[in-house]
Amino acid sequence: MKIFFIGCGNMGEAFLKIGLEKKVFTNNEVVVFEKSSERKKYLKDTYSITIAEKLEDVQASEVVFLGIKPQNLEDLLIQRFEGKIVISILAGTRIVKIIEKFVGAKIARAMPNLGQFVKQGMSGIFFGTTFSVSEKDFVKSIFKAGGEVLEVDKELDLDNITAISGSGPAYFFYFTEKLIESALVLGFSKEMAEVLVRQTFLGSAEILNQYKDDSVADWRNKVTSRGGTTEKAIENFENSDFEKIVLESVRAAQKRAEELGA
Repeated sequence: MKIFFIGCGNMGEAFLKIGLEKKVFTNNEVVVFEKSSERKKYLKDTYSITIAEKLEDVQASEVVFLGIKPQNLEDLLIQRFEGKIVISILAGTRIVKIIEKFVGAKIARAMPNLGQFVKQGMSGIFFGTTFSVSEKDFVKSIFKAGGEVLEVDKELDLDNITAISGSGPAYFFYFTEKLIESALVLGFSKEMAEVLVRQTFLGSAEILNQYKDDSVADWRNKVTSRGGTTEKAIENFENSDFEKIVLESVRAAQKRAEELGA
C-alpha cells in the first residue's frame, strides 16, 4: 500500500527506516510531507523516497502515518478520506479528534515506545472501526518490524499502555541513573560506575529475552540467596514500600494520559 507520512521526526523516521529494512513497504511506496527544507533533503537523500510538496498530495495514498506533534493536529486541513487508513502515534489524541481531520477514514491508534529505535519496541494498537484482516495485518506489520505488538479492545487501554510501556523506558533509565549515582557514592569513578550498571542491566535484560518461559520472580529468587547481600537490599526496598511507590507512579502517568486525551 502507498503510505504517506505526515511528519517524520525521530519516531516517524524509526518506523520509516525499519519498515524499509524489513520490506513492509518499498521506497517507491513512501511519500513524506515535512515543513522543514533541511529535513526534506535529509529524508530524500537518506531513504530515496518521494517528498510531497503540499499536504493535499495525501489523497493519492491509501495509508497515512501521522507522526506530527499532537498540538499540530489542529493545523491540518480537513480531508475526505473515505475508506482509507490513518495510523496515529499521537500521544493522548483520541480517535474522535483525528476523524475530524480525515473524514470517513479507518483510524488505527498506536502507542509505541523508545525501543522501536533498536528493533525492540513495544506497541499497543487499537483499531477504531472495522478493518479487514489484511488491513489489520498491514498496520501491525509496520509496528512488528520494530518489536512486539499488543492489540487492545478499548481505546482507553492505550492510556494504561502509555503508563506501563510508553513511559516505561524512562522508569528504566531513571533507576539506572540512580544506581550509577549510588556507585559513585561507593567510590567508583564515573566510567567504572557506568560500565558496572550498564552491563548489569544489559545482561539481565538478555536473560529475560532468552528465557521467556521463566518468570521475572524466578530469576530474582535465583540471585537472592537466603541471608545474603541481595536479600538485604530487597528487604530495604520492601520496607520502603517500593511496590506502592511504583504503582502510585504508574497511576500518575495513567491519569495524565487520560487528562491529555480529554
